[in-house]
Amino acid sequence: MTTNHHSSSAQRTTKQPLAINVNTVSRLAEMVSHTIGFDLERIGVNSLIRAAHEVQAYSNASTIKTLEDQLVHDPVCRQLFIESIVVPESWMFREPKVFQHINTLLCQRLKTQSEVKILSAPCATGEEACSIALSLLESGRSQTQFRIIATDISRHAIKQAQSGIFSENAFRTIDETRKNRWFTSTATGWRVAPEIQETVEFLDRNLLHSHTENELIQKAQGRFDLICCRNLLVYFTKAKRNKLIRTLARLLKPTGELVVGAAEAVILPTGDWEPTGPLTFRKRKKASEAPPSQQKAVQENSSKRPSRPQEEIGQFKHANPTVPSDRTTAIPAASAEIIRDVEALANAGAIEDAIQLCQKSLQSDGAQTDLLYMLAILHQTAGDFETSEKLLEKAVYLEPRHEGALLSLALIAKRRGDTTAERRYRRSASFGGLYS
Repeated sequence: MTTNHHSSSAQRTTKQPLAINVNTVSRLAEMVSHTIGFDLERIGVNSLIRAAHEVQAYSNASTIKTLEDQLVHDPVCRQLFIESIVVPESWMFREPKVFQHINTLLCQRLKTQSEVKILSAPCATGEEACSIALSLLESGRSQTQFRIIATDISRHAIKQAQSGIFSENAFRTIDETRKNRWFTSTATGWRVAPEIQETVEFLDRNLLHSHTENELIQKAQGRFDLICCRNLLVYFTKAKRNKLIRTLARLLKPTGELVVGAAEAVILPTGDWEPTGPLTFRKRKKASEAPPSQQKAVQENSSKRPSRPQEEIGQFKHANPTVPSDRTTAIPAASAEIIRDVEALANAGAIEDAIQLCQKSLQSDGAQTDLLYMLAILHQTAGDFETSEKLLEKAVYLEPRHEGALLSLALIAKRRGDTTAERRYRRSASFGGLYS
């Protein structure tokens, strides 16, 4: 998803654009936050003003007051305002490593259950949902074995998704053989094969609306095995973000998995979510839900202050002798501006550019643990687990109770079959959570 200007086809003769002052921007930002959860700092003042002028061009509002009244009371104007801010953008198999994990997860589940349920939200114009369906069909699964529901707040995007027509831009990471097998060239674009389109139900819905959650569960006839919610959380205010995360948790099965965007892995509360694959997470079991032996171990250690994982520190110090053994100063945090810039690049799919920006900032100060962790996640997205592991180890050295880094290291250890290291990292992460 991106947030840019969207040209409406329903324009009328326009007057001179109204001058929109700070007070009006503030009121419009409050409306956007309330209705779709977006944070003004994320979408930008200029985007908000352009959207307001788009509505003015449609409605011929002559004063600011008239424009504001239309945005509040006229559902057509309000929807046009939202469409002008939210411009969904995606492409087939965006970040292929993520789709490899998704396909493996779903095929594994189909060994023990007759059907898997998937939610793609926001779904943009349908590329993500179609990619999942395509990969499952290529893996030999039948249409009856999976159910995909795809939603987006943009009615324009949903209408395009329902048409099953995709532009050439949607195929930037798909080879010609695959493209020609599942898509047919038409005068208006590439039409997806019926067997793919029939497996997806597209709906225009707002995930923040109270009734959406129950409606999705009813339509799916149960909770979801997988939810893809990529590049949405990053745009939300903190309050709306937390609300949506709670909603997503309720929509998932207890063992279900959530896929987020490359810039959003650091947003999920590490005390509640644990990584399972590239940008994929599942809800962590609470102490009361854990096996009795694990509960006992936590209780026995709850009165002990956790110590730095000595084995990992030793390895890191050996590889990085210039890092001091004792840190007496506070761990610096990356500037909010740098984090936002990295998030924007990652959200746009420019993973390599995001990596380079992280590296540039770390050259001046290599002890920014939040940026180290983000860089590690970006390398995981690119499939470079070796580099990611080294960065995560450095983050843990600098901040021994960094839950996200510890849980990510546990995932890497699990991938290579090192169950001892996996348990050690998870134990350290659970201890860190007790004192954070």
